[in-house]
This record gives sequence, C-alpha cells and structure tokens, in this order.
Amino acid sequence: MQILLHMELRLQAEMTVLERIKSAADALTPHEKRLVQTIIESPTNAALGTANGLAKSIGVHEATASRLAKKLGYKSYAAFKDALRTEFIATYEPATRLEKTIAESADGSILGNLVKDEMAALIKIEDFISAEQISDAAATLLSARCLYIYGYGNAETLALMMLKRFRRFGCNVQKLGPDSRSLAEQALAIDRGDVVLSFVFRRTPRAFGPLLENARKSGAKTVVIAGSNGATLVPQPDHLLASPRSGDPDAFQTLTVPMTVCNALVIAAGQHGGDRTLKSLDRLGELIEQFE
Repeated sequence: MQILLHMELRLQAEMTVLERIKSAADALTPHEKRLVQTIIESPTNAALGTANGLAKSIGVHEATASRLAKKLGYKSYAAFKDALRTEFIATYEPATRLEKTIAESADGSILGNLVKDEMAALIKIEDFISAEQISDAAATLLSARCLYIYGYGNAETLALMMLKRFRRFGCNVQKLGPDSRSLAEQALAIDRGDVVLSFVFRRTPRAFGPLLENARKSGAKTVVIAGSNGATLVPQPDHLLASPRSGDPDAFQTLTVPMTVCNALVIAAGQHGGDRTLKSLDRLGELIEQFE
C-alpha cells in the first residue's frame, strides 16, 4: 500500500502544471476555473505575483487561489508559484524581449498594437502545444471514417475552413448543426471510427459535454481546439490543442492563434496522407477544370 502511495506521489510530482489542471478539471469550481484561465493567459504574472493579487484580478477571495493550489496537488500556493516559474518564466523570456522591442518601436497605432499582441501570442503557442500533439491529432483527423466538425459563433470561420481543407483531402466531412435537434439527429450517426473536431473559446457551448460524451460512448475519437479555457473543459477530449489567444480575455480576442493551429493540422495531415492526399488534390484540380 505504501509502495503504491509512493508511486502515485512520484507520478504526481512529475506532472506539469497543465497536466495537473486537466486532471483536476472535474473538481474545479467556476471561480477556480476563472483563476486557471487567468494563470494560463499570463503565467509570468501569476508566478511573480501574490495569491491575493491574482484573486483580486478576477474579484474572488484570496482563499480561492490557495484552495486551487492544493487541488492541483501542491502543498502551498508558494509551491504552485515555484512550479509556474520553473515551467514558464524561462521559456517566456524570448517572447518578453520581443514584446518589449516591439512596444518600444511601435507608434501606438491600433494596427501596431494588434501586431504586437498577435506576435507575442503566436510565439507562445509551442509552450502549450507540442509538435507531437499536432502530429497525433492530424493523424486522427485524417483517419476518420467520417469527420464531424462542431464550431459556431467566432469559431464558425475555422470550422468552415477545416471542412473545406479535409474535403480536399478526399475525407468524408460533415458540419454539425447549431440547434439542439439537428445536432442530436446528426450525433445519432456518430460511430466507432469517426472523429469529432470541436472549437471551444471563451464560453463552453451547452452541447459540448453531451456531444463529447456521445462520441466517447459511440467509440469515436475527439479533437478540441481551444483557448486558455482548454485545461478546464469537462469532459477532456482525446486530443486537446489549447493555447491562449491574443487580446483582452474579457474583451476583443482574435482567431490568429487557433487559425495557426488549424493550418498546422492541415499541413501535418497532408504529410501523414502522403500520396493519398496528393492524388486527391490532383483529382480535385482536374474536376475543377471540368466543372468550370
């Protein structure tokens, strides 16, 4: 018993902050989830600041930050901050230097500030999403018997782009309907060998949980592209590609980061497909000439 406990503690100690957050997602309160999103969006500030400062930034009590640290398996908030410093500050130094350089040279225009924010967010993607994750998710998407895509609101642009790209690879792709009835009708057909690709930003759609649960029960795989809320999603998908977007989390945010993730998936899928995808694209070119 003691040996098993020791092994469990050792495994927990080896987990990254994001892995701990994903593992504890089911047990997090709404306030704790808001804290998590704030930490993911600005881990350097969280690592260098205080529990009280972090809590005040979103209007919750300091005890909430301390409880969050313990739920994630840290002995104290100080230990949690140490983990953040170890994982993020060193890797963020190049981005910090770039942000400072751009800020000093910018003329204060809307375009200049937007470019600065976008570049800073893009540079940080690989701190949250690895090349291996992109490769694995792309292989899963390409192997789908049928690829179902779910994304509305701001994400609809990305959903339509992925629909078009994977159809060009010769994949069977369907876009899931926005209303509950049409979504239920389409979900009825989801089966083993299928893949559900979802986009979740800012607020989690009410249908997200039931959709992923149905996919899991049906034996289908799930891939989710998300922002800083990714680690707190319940249920967690088979493949989660989550990275903070640029812009104020409480105001305007762009799609540059998730669109970059989508483009990486498309390119990786093309590499996995090899001759299959190239032949499909060649055939598409021939059909376009015939139809025009």
